[in-house]
Amino acid sequence: MGISNQRFWEHWKKGQYEAALRCAAHEEPKQTNRLQTMLFGTPDQMKQTAAVTMISVGEFIYDVVMLQPEVVSGLDFARTEDLSSLFTLSQFASHIDTSTLTGDMAQLQGYVAEQMLAAELQAKGHEVEFPETSNQAGWDILVDGQPFQVKNLANPDGVREHLTTYPDIPVYVNEELAPYFEGNPMVYVSSLSRDDVLEATTLTLQHAEDLLDFELPWIAAGVSSINNIKRVWQDDVSMNQAVFNVISDTSSRVVLGALGQKAGIIVGTMLFGPAGGMTGAMVGAYAGASGGGRLSSSIKRLFSQKQEDELVDALHQLARKVMEQLNHKLIIKQRKHQRIYDSLQDIEEAGQAIKNGIKQRAEQDITYVKNKHDELQAFMHALQKRTSPVIEQLPSVMRLISRSSVHPFHYQQELKQVQQASLAYKKKN
Repeated sequence: MGISNQRFWEHWKKGQYEAALRCAAHEEPKQTNRLQTMLFGTPDQMKQTAAVTMISVGEFIYDVVMLQPEVVSGLDFARTEDLSSLFTLSQFASHIDTSTLTGDMAQLQGYVAEQMLAAELQAKGHEVEFPETSNQAGWDILVDGQPFQVKNLANPDGVREHLTTYPDIPVYVNEELAPYFEGNPMVYVSSLSRDDVLEATTLTLQHAEDLLDFELPWIAAGVSSINNIKRVWQDDVSMNQAVFNVISDTSSRVVLGALGQKAGIIVGTMLFGPAGGMTGAMVGAYAGASGGGRLSSSIKRLFSQKQEDELVDALHQLARKVMEQLNHKLIIKQRKHQRIYDSLQDIEEAGQAIKNGIKQRAEQDITYVKNKHDELQAFMHALQKRTSPVIEQLPSVMRLISRSSVHPFHYQQELKQVQQASLAYKKKN
């Protein structure tokens, strides 16, 4: 059952739908599994970030239907059986070929990896969509409109084969394969390990009466923990520290929420993609800053106007590209929202409560994206006025971009130009 909080079910069965949707989806977990520790750190580290906030049922349902808007079609939410089925493979069966999954653990693990990665990416603010057919050639998911292949393998051969066959389609790999593809612009590393996926697959299968009772794997991983990614990705303190470590090449680990077990090149890759993992180009530019984040006046005088102009222009290009993608994200969000609303026409009182909750969260989603667009626009204006040295503004804009929820695939070239310009800038000190 996707929602384990008994208080929710008590409210729901009494018809107290709004009160039910405000309940936590799960009671606070008393133990953490290895997957939770890998993603979010130990319980003490998670508490330090103040990111442990229990996800409500309303938010949980919103996350589920945003991954697959069509799963709500035809459900009678007043029936607890229908509501429970929302979180099982049976609701997705028309969109995948379950016959290919039975009896083949490797194929089932591949499906689990796709679902777990999708949940992680959506929690980071990306728009994730699945193909309409189970035999889509070359890609498994769309992330902010960009096709991606998903590989969860023991060795890199399958990834290399994909890159040879589909050189224009980037791929997400499990973290064990990261060393084989360091700096490869077409390879992105997820937070998942192969063992994590195997564990989630085995545990959920053990609790299923048959394949179609197989609960979607992000539930097995811990709903409240997955939701913590959202909290951290939208938290200024956490992201500011993570971005500072990336651009200044500090060796200290970022013990902050979803970045808790990652450091150095891994953090850079998680935040900014393959180009972000190559931190050297931006390292020296900010390394001359004092502890308070400001450059000494003697160093400022050594920077040439030409290099400063080039860095300003590179940052403008980067911000402009991210803003373009934010506009594209709005279109994707609005289209998905409309599909959900269309599927919830002529519904009973329980369904109406869910629809109202979805609308409220959809509006918050839209507002967040618009705000990030406006913040980038304001940054571009401030940058043009040169009210402070451009190098002092670098951490702020990179933090803003990391929180914009635009997938880094879309701005890799612009990011490289910023890195090159910042390196030239640094050489003048």
